Amino acid sequence: MAPLSPPSHQTPGEKTNRSAEDLFLQIQDSIKEKNIPLAETLREQLLTEYPMALTEIIKSAELIDEAKAEGIDKHHQATWEKLYATLSIEEKNCLYYSLKKAVIPPGKVILAQGALNTRLFFIDSGQVTIYFIKQNKKNQIAQLGKGDILGEYTFTTISLCSATAVSQSEVHVRYLDSKSTDDWENTQPGLYDKLTDFCIRFGQVNEIISRKKLEKRTYTRYPAEGRVTATLLTKEGQRTETSFRGALSDLSVAGTCFLIKCSKKAIARALLARQLLLAFSFEQNDKKITFSTVGKVIAISFHLYNDYSVHIHFNKHLKEELIQQVTLRGI
Repeated sequence: MAPLSPPSHQTPGEKTNRSAEDLFLQIQDSIKEKNIPLAETLREQLLTEYPMALTEIIKSAELIDEAKAEGIDKHHQATWEKLYATLSIEEKNCLYYSLKKAVIPPGKVILAQGALNTRLFFIDSGQVTIYFIKQNKKNQIAQLGKGDILGEYTFTTISLCSATAVSQSEVHVRYLDSKSTDDWENTQPGLYDKLTDFCIRFGQVNEIISRKKLEKRTYTRYPAEGRVTATLLTKEGQRTETSFRGALSDLSVAGTCFLIKCSKKAIARALLARQLLLAFSFEQNDKKITFSTVGKVIAISFHLYNDYSVHIHFNKHLKEELIQQVTLRGI
C-alpha cells in the first residue's frame, strides 16, 4: 500500500483516520523504499497523534536509525573509522547526515590565513598544502591527504585561520558547518565533545596553538587593570547600536585581550572577524586615563561560567609610552 499524505484541509493537531499501527506500517514501507525523509515525517505524525503509542514510537526510531546507518557511504566510513568507532549509531547518523560533499579543483585556496572559517573538512581524497606567511615568506607546515582533517583549529577554538590551505590536486571532501552543530547540545549532547577530542588527537590543533603562542611574543604583553567598552562597527566602519563591556586582561602595542560574559557560544562566535571601536578607561592615583582605537576580533577563548576572552588585533599600533603609562609590568 502506498504511503498516504495528510489531507490538505487537516488542521494542526487534528488526527487522521489512520491508527498508530497504520502509521507504523507506512513507516516500515517507506524505509523499505529507502524514503527516509517520508519515514521521519510519518514518525513525527505518529508522535503528534499517538504520543502514548510507545512501542511503535520507539521501534520506528530504531528502524529509521538503522536505515540511516546502512546509507552511510562505506568508503567514507572506512576512511574515518577511528572517528566513527567512538560514536553511537545515533551520533554516527547525526554527524554523517550533517556533512556536505564538495569537489575542489587544483590550485584553489580552501582556507586563507587571517580569514574567517566556519567549516571542518574531512578529506576523502586528494592533496592539500598548508603554509603560513611570515615576513612575506611562505613557510610550509604540512601536506594533507586522504584521512586528514582540515580547519580543526578554527572549529575547536573560535579563531581566524592561522594558515593558508591550497589544493594541489582535485580534492574530494565532506565538510561540517559550525552552524550545523548548534542544536547538538539538545539532540546529541556528547557528539561535539567527541568530535573535538578527535580533532585534538588526530589534527594539528596543539601544534598550531604552540606556534601561535610563540608568535604572540613578537610584542611584549603587559597585564592591565582597566575597563573597555566595545562597539560593533559596520563593514564601512560606521558605529552600530550594539556595544558591550569587558575587563582588561593584557595589553600590547599590537593588541589586547579582555574578558566578557556571554550566555551562548553562537553569540560569541558571531564576534569573530568583526571590527570594534574600543574605548579604554584606567584609574590611576585618582587620575582617569582614557583613549580609543579600532581593532579586529581574531580569537575567542571559552572559560567556565559563560566567561569568554576576546582577543583583538589593533588596526594601528599604540605608542609604547602609552602602554607603559596604563599597564602594570611586562610579562
